[in-house]
Amino acid sequence: MSKRRTTLPKAWNGSASHLWYLLVLPAYLAAFFWMEHVVDGSGAYWVSYLPLDDRIPFCEWFVIPYVLWYPFLVSVGLYALIREPQEFRRYMTYIGIGFMGSILLFFLFPNGQDLRPVVMPRDNPAVRLVEAIYAADTNTNVCPSMHVVGSLGAMAAVLHCKGLRRPWWRIGAAGLTAAVIASTVLIKQHSVLDIFAAIPYAAVVYALSYRLIHPTRRPGR
Repeated sequence: MSKRRTTLPKAWNGSASHLWYLLVLPAYLAAFFWMEHVVDGSGAYWVSYLPLDDRIPFCEWFVIPYVLWYPFLVSVGLYALIREPQEFRRYMTYIGIGFMGSILLFFLFPNGQDLRPVVMPRDNPAVRLVEAIYAADTNTNVCPSMHVVGSLGAMAAVLHCKGLRRPWWRIGAAGLTAAVIASTVLIKQHSVLDIFAAIPYAAVVYALSYRLIHPTRRPGR
C-alpha cells in the first residue's frame, strides 16, 4: 500500500510557521475575560463621553453590522491563513498589538460609558439582541473601541491581500467597516470619543505591524 502524502498549500512554500500566530487568539481571549472581571463596572472608572453622544439616536437595527464584526474578522483571517501566509502574519500581528495594547490601556486607565438606554423604546428582535449583548458585555473597557480597531485591521488586511484586489471585495469591506464603526454608537455600546481615540491608535498599530515588524519586501531584496 502506498502512503498518502500530506501536502501544504502552495502559498505556504513548504512552511507552516505562520500557524504559530494563531496563539494570539487564546492569549487575547484570556486577557480580555480577565480584564472584564477586573474592570466590570462595580468600581470607579472614567466616563467616556462627548456632548455629540446626546445627538446620536438609538437604532437597534445597527446591531446587525455590530455582530457581523466577528465573522468579518474571522473570515479575513481564515482567508489569509490559507491563501496568503505573509498577510496572515501581518494581520495577526496587528490584532495582537491592537487588542492586547487596548487591554493594557484599560488596565492602566479604567474607563466605561453610561449611554445605554435604561428602558428600551421598542420591543423587537433587534432590541432583544442588543439586550443580550448588554447582558454579556459590560459597559466598561470601551476607549479605544476594539470594534473600531479590529474592523480597521480587517479592512487593512483586505487591501493588502493580493487575492482580494477586486473592487467589490474592497468596496464591501469598506462598507462593512463603516457600518461597524457607526453601529458602536448607534446601539449605545460606545461614545464617539471611543471612535476618535481608536482611529489614531489603529494607525499607530498599523504602522508597527505593516511597516516596522513586517515591512513589504521589494523585488530583488
